[in-house]
Amino acid sequence: MAWQLHYTSAENGPSGRAGFQIVARSPGLPPELDAQVTPYFTYRPPPTTPTAPTGEEIAAMPIAMSYGPAGDRLTLTRCAYLGQDYSGRYGNFLGQAVVADEVELVGVRPVEFWQASLWAGRPAPSGAELPHLDDLLPGTALDPESLGEWLNEHGGLAYEWLGVLLELVRRSLSTGHGRIVLVHPDAGEIVRWIAVISYSLPWETVLRLSFVTYSGDPAANAQLIVGTTPDVWIPADLDATVLQLTGPPEPIEAGRFSTTMRELWRAADFGGIDELADFGPADPETAAAVVALCLAGATLSAEEQSAVAALAAGGLPDWVWPLLGRRADLLDHPLARTVAAHGPAEAAAPCAARCAVLALREPSLQPPGPLTEAFRHRVSEVARAELTSSRDLAHLVGVLRVARECALSLPGAEVEVAVAGLARMGVGDGQALLERVPYGWHEAVFAGLLAGLEAAPRRTREAALTPEFCRDLAGRDLSAAPSLAAAVLAWQVSAGELDRAEASVRILSLGGDGQSAEREASLAAIWSAEPTAAELHRLLQALGKRLEDFYTLAELPGRFFVRAGLKDKDVREVAALTSRAGLRGSTADDAHAVLLAVGMAAERPFARLLADVERLSELSVYAPLREQVLKWAAKQLARHPTEVRIDLLRRGSDRVRHWLLAVWLNPKADRGEQAALLEIAIRLHRHKLVIGVLEEWARALVNSRSRFGALESRFKADRDLWAGVQRLVEPRRRTLLPWWGGR
Repeated sequence: MAWQLHYTSAENGPSGRAGFQIVARSPGLPPELDAQVTPYFTYRPPPTTPTAPTGEEIAAMPIAMSYGPAGDRLTLTRCAYLGQDYSGRYGNFLGQAVVADEVELVGVRPVEFWQASLWAGRPAPSGAELPHLDDLLPGTALDPESLGEWLNEHGGLAYEWLGVLLELVRRSLSTGHGRIVLVHPDAGEIVRWIAVISYSLPWETVLRLSFVTYSGDPAANAQLIVGTTPDVWIPADLDATVLQLTGPPEPIEAGRFSTTMRELWRAADFGGIDELADFGPADPETAAAVVALCLAGATLSAEEQSAVAALAAGGLPDWVWPLLGRRADLLDHPLARTVAAHGPAEAAAPCAARCAVLALREPSLQPPGPLTEAFRHRVSEVARAELTSSRDLAHLVGVLRVARECALSLPGAEVEVAVAGLARMGVGDGQALLERVPYGWHEAVFAGLLAGLEAAPRRTREAALTPEFCRDLAGRDLSAAPSLAAAVLAWQVSAGELDRAEASVRILSLGGDGQSAEREASLAAIWSAEPTAAELHRLLQALGKRLEDFYTLAELPGRFFVRAGLKDKDVREVAALTSRAGLRGSTADDAHAVLLAVGMAAERPFARLLADVERLSELSVYAPLREQVLKWAAKQLARHPTEVRIDLLRRGSDRVRHWLLAVWLNPKADRGEQAALLEIAIRLHRHKLVIGVLEEWARALVNSRSRFGALESRFKADRDLWAGVQRLVEPRRRTLLPWWGGR
């Protein structure tokens, strides 16, 4: 039930006084409403109105229809100019107010009461009781269809103004401050603009849209929208946005609501306008974003999508959900997840699939859980594509996590291949990676890691083998990746978890022939320090001839021989064991050379001795060992009688002569050795064999009194040897020798 009030200038009002006052009201009207409604009863004719207007001029004057709050109620007020009052003075008007509760205006926009039948043409008699209005019937002059035609007739300029007006009104309603003054010569145009704005907003929002269609004093009005005519004076400092509707609008940054609604009016899409109104008191920008998305497939910003998600969590109009489901591919993850959680099945299922697709592309996003059968296959195909295009292993594991959560189908073989391809480029923290792999994919991921690391460059593989990862791999079957297994075994040795001999045996037991250089590198790391006799015993017993399969292992005996020296009895034992193992090549030569060298002093037939000497000189011995062996052997041969040494030089090859003399002609040789070598030189000469280096050494010895003097008596005792000495003496020294020695 609504109350009515009439306000005009009366000679004798209900209170007995004369002048402007409330002259009639509905019974039961709360007395405090008089003071709350009276401010709406104001009317000032346009300044250009004649002082004594005619009836036609009065009829043409603008009607001031206003709407706004009256305490906790709402009031619709209409002020119409009447002309003269009871005293004959001009300026009288009829102000009629309808005071109602919100429930009585449900679904009706206040501007619709323009030209409604409830408005009176003349004031009621003073003191009269006005009827209650049980049913507020709006007028029919302002309907969306006719307003749409009016906008279309005015063309592009009207739609420009519509966008500006809607944006300014939205800002004022959202911030709670800011007024708009509309200026136009035709007050009816202002009414239409207010009507278009009202139909563009949800009913709940329109209830907060206070307005007055005409004011002769805009500065005195508190309504959000104030209409006036160009001849009305507007203060320059008026706190309001003044818009001259007869020209083009100033550009303004329009939001989603104003642009969407403008296009709906342009398309005469009254269904879309009504659908936007269905959002009620929701933020118009957000509501418009939903409409633009659902009806036009518009792309929303991240901020807009976030706002729509918040709105969706609280519920949306029923018509929105199916359309959101159809536009699922345009939603970002938060919005899609919200729709999946709060929407009906027709929206939730496609949006859950959208969440899954986005989570596959960005694994940090939360997957939605199992998908419906209708979407599982399509999303599984996306997951397979993401596998092959994953940027790194962390992303790939994220894909598997989503696949697990959403019950997607991924072939294990494809997972393995994808992991292997990425592992070749780097694994990062392999242990942490394996810990993140979801249940059901460990086997495929691990197999892919092994294959990828096995095929990766050594530097990449070594970077992946952190202590934690190696410790985990050490307990697994790595037979499919021998190079990787070798690297892990090398780590176990460095970590003190495995001895070198056992690690080497395991490396040689690995299958596959590929990348032997990689395993060689692991063995080199293991045996960077010199081997011991005990380790070589274990290796030779366990591996035998296989020791020669890798260069690092093949040279271990030689390295040991060099470090220990030929005096060490362990050297002879290792050499004998190596020889019995049936090894070939340099390893066998090293052992054979050691055995030959240490046995050169033993008596044997000369032919065999010569054969052993020649064999020793021919062997391909480990370079650091060769000099040591030959030196040792030459010293051992120097212990044989002079006749044997002479025969070795006579019958031995040039190689043997060079080797033996390089050792024997030692400047530090004692007198006995010097005498033996001089005798060897003299007797070789008698055998018609002159060895240059030995001959020069002998000549230098004989001609050095300090060196030869101690040996002179020894050679004088043998006529043949002394004759040989005389041959070597230089002419300047012959006078110093005895007469009988000069022959």
